[in-house]
Amino acid sequence: MTNIPSKRTQSAATPPCRIKLKWLILFCIVFYILGLWIVNVGVHSNTSTSTSTISATPATVQRIESSHPDFPREPQPRPPLKSIVQGWNITGDPSWLLNLAIIGFPKTGTSTLMKYLHMSPQVHVFDEERCEMGYNQHAKLIESLYNDIPSGNFIRGIKCPRDTEIPMALQNYHKYFPKTDFMIGLRHPVHWFESFYNFRVHNLFIMPPADKLFGRCVRRHQGLCTVRGNFHLFLGNLGKTNLATDPHEQALIPKEYRKMIRPVPLQGRIFLWDISQLKPDLDTTTTAAAAAAVPHSHAQFREDLRQFLRLEEPLPEMIWVKPGVSHDRLNLNETIQQKVANSKIDICEERYGTLRAVLVQQGALAAQWIRTYFLPADGVFVSQKEYFSKVVLESWGRDPCEERRVR
Repeated sequence: MTNIPSKRTQSAATPPCRIKLKWLILFCIVFYILGLWIVNVGVHSNTSTSTSTISATPATVQRIESSHPDFPREPQPRPPLKSIVQGWNITGDPSWLLNLAIIGFPKTGTSTLMKYLHMSPQVHVFDEERCEMGYNQHAKLIESLYNDIPSGNFIRGIKCPRDTEIPMALQNYHKYFPKTDFMIGLRHPVHWFESFYNFRVHNLFIMPPADKLFGRCVRRHQGLCTVRGNFHLFLGNLGKTNLATDPHEQALIPKEYRKMIRPVPLQGRIFLWDISQLKPDLDTTTTAAAAAAVPHSHAQFREDLRQFLRLEEPLPEMIWVKPGVSHDRLNLNETIQQKVANSKIDICEERYGTLRAVLVQQGALAAQWIRTYFLPADGVFVSQKEYFSKVVLESWGRDPCEERRVR
């Protein structure tokens, strides 16, 4: 009977040369595969880097970024909405969706600026007020900015003339749109109050007597009261000066309103305008002598606005928009229309003398603060500073009704 050798016996019987040959072949195969892998990785790495560089810097994007390095533009490729917001949760960076916000003040030409900028193909501003920021509805606004404004490299903007006065709105701008720039309109406080009151009446609000709207607003005031004429208080809350810590600045805020000082450190730039810079034949609160001594150029205003917005093309001639409901569309009869007309005020009437005095006093303090602290601050811009300071702000300490009587 033949004995079958065990595996150990067979292995031991294998010649040593065959063992060496097997290991040599195995080593060569491994080395060959390793070499192919190294070459393959290197090729893909170089290709990936090259492709990434090309796609990230197309000619058009590179030109815009080099011209406007601090202006957030639409990312390429455009990120999906769900990567930015899901429901009420902000899941990504929405800052590029909003470049400009017109945030104040009411009855200073904000509707005109909104409609005017909407005319430019370089700008897309919603043609109605969007005040979600002040109601903590920023997620809803972000969705609308994404869905309702088409894709493209242009300025995206909104208007809400009350946001300057709403701490929650400022905090939301700071948190979600830190690079957004702001535009804010001003007006002589006396004319501002008269226009605001009559606007409310025209829109069929039931208004209390104008000379009862002193101090802070309550519900029956329909959003109009003298505290809102302290423009410098709300400008100070934009965080461009040291209002929170400087007692000299605080001294220009009426003592009863100093608890409302709550600055938010906004990073965006601010462009101030006076309503007279939009419409030359509007009540400008300036004397003819002052205007003649320091003239104002509307062409220069448009150019300064273009530069602030970093637009490449010139802006068109300024328009003028008169907001408010149409009584004809509402089919109001003549009796109601006459009642509305009779409810409007002429603030220059003698019975409003005390009201005007309060507004002028606030205006003088606001003008001093703006001239001394706000205009020199970093990131604050105004067209034709000499006119703005010596003609516009200088008039705030005078009763325009007295000047109207002299004329």
